[in-house]
Amino acid sequence: MPIYPAKAVRSAILRSQALSGGEEENLRPNRESIIKVVNKIKALQIDTLQMVNRSHYIAVWSRLGNYETKLLDDLCYGFGNQLCEYWYHAACIISLEEYKYRAPTMIRHREMESARWSKYKSDIDFHEIVRAVKNRLSREGPLKTSDFDNPTGSRGPWWDWKPAKRALEYLYDSGQAFVTDRRNFQKVYKLTNDHVERERSKCLISFGDSVIHDLEMALIAMGVCTVKQVGDYTHMKKTAAIPYVQKLIEDRKACEIKATNSLGEPVHMVVHRSNLNLLERAREGEIEPTRTTFLSPFDSLFWAKGRDKEFFSFTQTLECYKPKNMRKWGYFCLPVLHKDRLVGRFDPKLDRRSRTLHIRAFHLEPGVNPEEELVSGTANAMKDFLSFHQAEGITFSNRGNKEFITKLQKLM
Repeated sequence: MPIYPAKAVRSAILRSQALSGGEEENLRPNRESIIKVVNKIKALQIDTLQMVNRSHYIAVWSRLGNYETKLLDDLCYGFGNQLCEYWYHAACIISLEEYKYRAPTMIRHREMESARWSKYKSDIDFHEIVRAVKNRLSREGPLKTSDFDNPTGSRGPWWDWKPAKRALEYLYDSGQAFVTDRRNFQKVYKLTNDHVERERSKCLISFGDSVIHDLEMALIAMGVCTVKQVGDYTHMKKTAAIPYVQKLIEDRKACEIKATNSLGEPVHMVVHRSNLNLLERAREGEIEPTRTTFLSPFDSLFWAKGRDKEFFSFTQTLECYKPKNMRKWGYFCLPVLHKDRLVGRFDPKLDRRSRTLHIRAFHLEPGVNPEEELVSGTANAMKDFLSFHQAEGITFSNRGNKEFITKLQKLM
């Protein structure tokens, strides 16, 4: 078996993540392409931060370019939706086809055998609150957490915000309710209909089978990774995931390979057999990433812990939770992907009132030069990023690589 160089590994990873920009990814920014993206990478992580558009919207833009975010909303919350919210790597948007594989997890939550809900198993008050919240959802239809606020301000088990929120999350985790909409990003909950409940009760998928399925799909979406990293994609502990990954290898659904990282050091990795041809084509130079784009800090490319450093010589860091004086890069930096390399990061803030995007810092990685091709590619991506945010203006600070910033400004 050949030893695959770092460049081939990067190319295979980016193609598997729909980020290489090759002909196979020449998708139009429409409903069908959004569904293809979600099916390919398996999940879009949802996060509350919104210095620019929220993470799940950016993840689609990174792969398709400018599109209407309403298309993604309709696919997730509209009539005849094909996507839905549930836990995957974190709170995520997933394909409705994957929802059935969540059933064993939902059953564990419902029976309070999961770590999150086991402490409430004998809590009579909690069960009463759950019944009360469920009855209100049944009577009144879709409700937000704020609908359970007590207008008198007094606390009580039926109306207090926190117990009601906890009950709604239990109903959601256990599959008895689902998120039917987002209003100002606040979840709107609705009871799962009787048909879905009956179908899930007949679900024959075991917990072990659902784990095997998730890890196999994760391995396909990741392209190439180490055995220890497969579970990262679905946020599964390494010690729990590794035996299942070994079973995928024993069943010949996956195989181990040898590669060299960006420092030329040997690394043992694993690849799904359906991706072997992709990896071989990358080794032969038939796959050459061409895209220049920006990534959410929560993009699925970074879910395999440590792979960014080992193969892209880049360490993804989110500094919004650090004190300002301890930040090296900025509050909410977006990594910059240029062809097969992560070349830098910038700290944006969108002023929605003035429709101006403020670039508060733009850093290049050590050793990356502000060459014309990189500047031009970044400028084109930035113009599309502005259109995506319906922004009419852009400002730059001098924090970061000043030479690059000066060149970039001239092309904007």
